[in-house]
Amino acid sequence: MTIRLYKIMPVRDALKEWGSIQKGLLEPLKSPDVQITEVDLPQAPIKEINSAYHVSLVAMLQVQEAIKAERAGYDAVVLGCLDEPGVSEAKEALQIPAVGEAEAAMHYASLVGRRFSFVGGSPESKGILEDLAKKYGFAHKLASVRKIDASPLDFAARKSGVLERLLVEGRRAIEEDGADSLIGYGSIEGIEYLRDELGVPVISPVQASVLMAEALVRLRIAHSKRAYPVPSDLDHIANLKIKYE
Repeated sequence: MTIRLYKIMPVRDALKEWGSIQKGLLEPLKSPDVQITEVDLPQAPIKEINSAYHVSLVAMLQVQEAIKAERAGYDAVVLGCLDEPGVSEAKEALQIPAVGEAEAAMHYASLVGRRFSFVGGSPESKGILEDLAKKYGFAHKLASVRKIDASPLDFAARKSGVLERLLVEGRRAIEEDGADSLIGYGSIEGIEYLRDELGVPVISPVQASVLMAEALVRLRIAHSKRAYPVPSDLDHIANLKIKYE
């Protein structure tokens, strides 16, 4: 059986901006019986997400794309962005597994350590990640959220100095905040650099979400409909035309 995963990057031009980074992150996960289809959202009004406002702008676009994937016969959907636009909503709309980056990364980080920190990404999303840790029951394991002054597109472009600043914040998360595992950001080179320099597990949210989706398919389970009941007007939602002038 071939497992078909549908991986959404919920911004415009993501395949162009993040293509090489995504390829590097997914290459180690390749398996003959797993097919990963990557898409972005050409109709999205933004090219990067760094605020709750941006999350709201693209949330339903990502949900609609997830519904399309299920109707096309995919086995699971991986919803992109650490800030998780539309993840809970997609779990209600879908019968197949729908996995977000933050939830998957926090589950993996909690498996390999007692306390974890997020390192990297734009400063504006710090509160979003703190809220997600509470939502998923990980607030007591969250040591800190340490950001650097760089946008998601700075990471996508591998802007000079980003890795060095990640290392500084990663070391502070360990030495000052008490983290013993980290959730990183950006390329596989950056993830591996932090692992080598800091000597602690560093989780890639992209890898974590893809692997968790694959695992759920292999286990033949999806999210509980008692927790995420199907909306009564799902067809209307799926066909809703969202336009941005």
